[in-house]
Amino acid sequence: MSDRTPDPGAVFGALPAPYVLLTPDFTIVLASDAFLRANGYERAQLIGRNVFAAFGTLPDNPQANDATMANLRASLHKVLETKAPDAMPVQRYDLPVPGHPGELQQKYWSPVNAPVLDDAGNVTYIVHHVKDVTARVRGNARRDALVRLTDAWRDLRSPREIVLAGLAILGELLGASRVSYGRYNEATDTLYIGPDWCVPGVPSLEGTARLREFGSFVDEMLEGLAVVVGDVEQDPRTVAHAEAFRRHHALSFVDMPVIEQGQLKSILVVSDMVPRQWATGDVALVREFAERIRTTSERARSMEALAASEAKFRSITNAMPQMVWSTTADGWHDYYNQQWYEYTGVPSGSTDGAGWNGMFHPDDRERAWDAWRHSLATGDVYEIQYRLRHRSGEYRWTLGRALPVRDETGRIIRWMGTCTDIHSQKLAEDALHEAAARKDEFLAMLAHELRNPLAPIGTAAQLLKTGLADERIRVAASDIIIRQVRHMAHLVDDLLDVSRVTRGLVQLNRVELDMADMVASAVEQALPLIEERRHVLEPHMPDVPATVLGDRTRLVQVIANLLNNAAKYTPPGGRIALYLDIVDSHARVTVRDNGIGIAPSLLPHIFDLFIQGERNPDRAQGGLGLGLTLVKSIVSLHGGFVMAHSDGAGMGSEFTVTLPLLDKVPAPAQAAPAAVHHPAVRPLSLLVVEDNPDAAGVLAELLRSEGHDVAVAEDAETALRRADLAAIDAFILDIGLPGMDGYTLARHLRADPATAGATLLALTGYGQPSDRAQSHAAGFNRHFVKPADPAELLLALQAVNGRDAIGT
Repeated sequence: MSDRTPDPGAVFGALPAPYVLLTPDFTIVLASDAFLRANGYERAQLIGRNVFAAFGTLPDNPQANDATMANLRASLHKVLETKAPDAMPVQRYDLPVPGHPGELQQKYWSPVNAPVLDDAGNVTYIVHHVKDVTARVRGNARRDALVRLTDAWRDLRSPREIVLAGLAILGELLGASRVSYGRYNEATDTLYIGPDWCVPGVPSLEGTARLREFGSFVDEMLEGLAVVVGDVEQDPRTVAHAEAFRRHHALSFVDMPVIEQGQLKSILVVSDMVPRQWATGDVALVREFAERIRTTSERARSMEALAASEAKFRSITNAMPQMVWSTTADGWHDYYNQQWYEYTGVPSGSTDGAGWNGMFHPDDRERAWDAWRHSLATGDVYEIQYRLRHRSGEYRWTLGRALPVRDETGRIIRWMGTCTDIHSQKLAEDALHEAAARKDEFLAMLAHELRNPLAPIGTAAQLLKTGLADERIRVAASDIIIRQVRHMAHLVDDLLDVSRVTRGLVQLNRVELDMADMVASAVEQALPLIEERRHVLEPHMPDVPATVLGDRTRLVQVIANLLNNAAKYTPPGGRIALYLDIVDSHARVTVRDNGIGIAPSLLPHIFDLFIQGERNPDRAQGGLGLGLTLVKSIVSLHGGFVMAHSDGAGMGSEFTVTLPLLDKVPAPAQAAPAAVHHPAVRPLSLLVVEDNPDAAGVLAELLRSEGHDVAVAEDAETALRRADLAAIDAFILDIGLPGMDGYTLARHLRADPATAGATLLALTGYGQPSDRAQSHAAGFNRHFVKPADPAELLLALQAVNGRDAIGT
């Protein structure tokens, strides 16, 4: 081990931290190399000098220097008195910038003074240790400044006030002379400077400035680069314009560009009246403030514009007759116009958010929510009809509609919607739909009811066509055809009156009837289908008459419908039982089958309109659509009721019609006269004008069988070209002829002296009162509606003797 004693001065000088050794009278005796480097001094400038003489006059800020020296003096005396270390508060002590004479840089220090005691406990030296805390102090200051900035902006709304508050905080923090913020106009290459912050004695730059009058550094800002100049007289970018900067009290400055979408929009300018070395942290702070000022002031400017726009928007929407509403992009309702509150009667704001759905009819709420969620998810137009609660408490039909409002990128930023009262239109629409449904019901009923009598007609006609029928069969088949045609005519007469059917005003032709006869007629209608499907029909009739007061056609229709349904809904080879009995002064007709039955879920609705059982290959005709509804309606009109029963699928069905019996015997209804054959007094010359060859041919054969001379024309023009018109006794004309119609043809015949006295008979499918009035006006003697009763037509022709006129 070496016995050499180390040199205290060398050891002290080599310490890695800034240290100074002072005598009790505050003379500097030693200084570490780190201290000299931190302060920029040579050792010879300090050793042997009083600390207050060495450092008391260096800073260019006398006020800060005096405070620092006073604090140092107080701490050193405290160490002498207490003989204990003393930590001083952070002190500001600026130092010269190396290589830049006259320039200072802000520095903050954390000093500690510690005594060196001898054996007797006396202070022999004081160690002065200094730690550079400039970065920490500046960081804290910047953090505090940003907090102050946020606090200052919290209650400010004006863009001017927001900018001024930010400029003041930044200027004070950096110790600058002036801070300005302006909007750059690329078209004119000018900067419009708004209100700025200045220390006393430094004028404001508010107004328009041409930046190129101060140098070309604006090109750097156009590229998004900050321009930092420590001395305008030294920087090559500004030296040529130094005089202009001096006139504006700006010998150093930082210009911070604000770039939006690649373009220079604003500039934040921080300047000082003396040259200064701008620290990296200073420039970063200017950049932070520039961005915050831009964002906050633009937001405030947008808010001002939005407030003005909203005021205008509210004025417009309140002037509209519709209810107007608006939501945020996520569907939150935040606005309703005055019409909404007047219409609904709810307090203002009570339907904000999701409260609107509670205004809808309970049956419409989930549907409206689903539609609204779909629009929010997809951006599709929201459109729905729902029932909205009116201030009266009534739910009224309303059309709700909303469109998305998108920004320039297509992103939805709001939804704008309206509510329109369509209650009256909706009721009218429903009425139209109901009328259309009644029309469809009428057409379906017409087709349904005409098929039943067509079946026996077709069977009888086929039987006659074979030529194998004897006289008895021929008479029976002819009677069936005549009877069923008459039945069809009755149905057509009723069903063509659309207005009565659609309004439920069907009138019954009530006469005294024996239900046994009704059952027999119904069986006659249904028998072809029953036989076709190889069913066994088991009739059970009473021994006494069951007399009711009713409409023959309608009651036959009821029983035939039940029989046809039983036949259709029973697999081939089934059994159908038909009962007529008397129970408690009522006639009861029961139709029972062993068919497919009725499901329990269908049974309560079996008499509703258009209700049908399940279709399957064995039931190609479908079923239970209109027939049972018609059965129930007709039975109800007769004061009766109908019931259905089934034990379930595959268990067959039973339908029972109950009608009140007559409680007294009314005067017997006069029976319809039987068709009597009246041979013609003399043969007549007749012309049939009919465009349907079958109809014309059959009618001509019927008339010829009566001994008349009959000719046929297929249209009016052909009829008028005949040379023998003057010899014709009577014309039988269709109305719906091709080309010239029957009315016009009749007028031609009446206008021609050769045919003016002939008998004109209209034979047409048009049977409304207006049709009859037109035929009378055209000169027709009689108006027959197809299918006309042949007996009545022949009677009309018998009166044509000596061309006698026939009354209408």
